[in-house]
Amino acid sequence: MLSSVASKKYWSGQTCPKTATYGQYRDTDNAYAGTSFDRRVEAGKPFPPSLNNHHFQEK
Repeated sequence: MLSSVASKKYWSGQTCPKTATYGQYRDTDNAYAGTSFDRRVEAGKPFPPSLNNHHFQEK
């Protein structure tokens, strides 16, 4: 079951609200890019560059 936090989308350069591991998902169909593209982001830091046309969601 996904929580409302897990479904929130973040894009590269946005400030991370919570230290966690974030997966990358395609913008058009929300397809998961895979574990090799997961990133741990610290609260208050910007999200790193993502794959083209992808966003981050907390895992």
